[in-house]
Amino acid sequence: MKRWFILVAPLLAALLVACGSSESKPNTKEDKYVVILSMDAYRHDLGEFYDTPTLDSIASVGVYSKVAPCFPSNTFPNHYAMATGLHPDHHGIVNNSFYDKKMGLSYSIGNDEARVNPDFYKGEPIWNTVERQGQTAHVYTWVGVEAPYKGKFPTKYLIYDSSRTRKELADSVLAALCNPNVEEIPNLTMWYFDEPDAVEHRYSPTSEETRKVVEDIDAVLAYFMREVRKSPVYDKINFIFTGDHGMTEMNPEKYYNVYDLIPGKAKYCYNSNPLTLEPADEDIAEVYATLKAHEQEGHYRVWLREEVPAKYHYGTYTDRIQPIVLLAETGWKVVYHEEDNWGRPKAKASTHGFDPFHPDMQIAFYACGPAFKKGYVHDKVFQNLNDHLIIAHILGINAAKGNDCVWSDIEGLFVK
Repeated sequence: MKRWFILVAPLLAALLVACGSSESKPNTKEDKYVVILSMDAYRHDLGEFYDTPTLDSIASVGVYSKVAPCFPSNTFPNHYAMATGLHPDHHGIVNNSFYDKKMGLSYSIGNDEARVNPDFYKGEPIWNTVERQGQTAHVYTWVGVEAPYKGKFPTKYLIYDSSRTRKELADSVLAALCNPNVEEIPNLTMWYFDEPDAVEHRYSPTSEETRKVVEDIDAVLAYFMREVRKSPVYDKINFIFTGDHGMTEMNPEKYYNVYDLIPGKAKYCYNSNPLTLEPADEDIAEVYATLKAHEQEGHYRVWLREEVPAKYHYGTYTDRIQPIVLLAETGWKVVYHEEDNWGRPKAKASTHGFDPFHPDMQIAFYACGPAFKKGYVHDKVFQNLNDHLIIAHILGINAAKGNDCVWSDIEGLFVK
């Protein structure tokens, strides 16, 4: 296991400055800053497998924690949870794709029209919370920013563009933070990398291909942390580097197709994790009972929508969640499809969507700056929707009303 204190001295010195270790006057409400980067699928233990001196140094001069995603542990539900402080069942993005019965519309990652439709999104995202209270936000490619909340966008935002390199995105963020006109520097900056998710899906979290991507990310962050020292407010910035969910390696033998148990019984099915099914009303009880009887051999748990365990906070959004919810055991692929072997995973490929409290689904949280303790490893695994409250606390604003955040889970991160 990597030792946090084995650091490159020049890098550590630079981070000590950039993370607010220098002498400065107490911040006022108007001169507090947060920069949060989400690295898609940055599992909590990647720093143990690979050479990540930048993130190691941030942990040494700041805080580190393991973080659990929300249910389901997929990209879109969790990024909007991080923004709103709400569980997906409450903010409406109940999975990467879904159908809304009331609206008569489908939502999916690749549907441009759906992504910009504000009717799909519930709850106030943190960029609107910030701006409503007189501060400014810049948001770069974060889920939900393309859709206006109550008709309003953040002061500046970029939509996702897969051709934009990590270095180019870092330069966009740096241009705003290093603006010599301090009044134009955003109080909140949110940005997003689509890796290491993409490479892990093709290979595994412990592959050579993933190593190259993770170490390249760390190199870009080294550049970013060096250049951000040019910001006129660098000693007042709080930096957060985290993610949305983890990853687990799949095996072609860990596969189960429930179709033959209930052939043709689902009039609607979403073959994701969780797998959700909608039989005809008169068939729900029979389908559920049949699936329940095969849980052990199928390596899954199945619930009626209203009986999903409370810890998952899922099942009340009846317009978007089907009546039967099936969650595969971590590492198993469970599908409903008339074609044998449909969706069987490839060896070493990885995926997510499993129990958010399983270690493989958990992500890393690195942070440093004047608000955070120094050299502290947090003693709780908090859920990532608390990022909303973390940002609000640092900026000295009120979090959005009705959020699901838990202050006692995160208060230990901060200096008194």
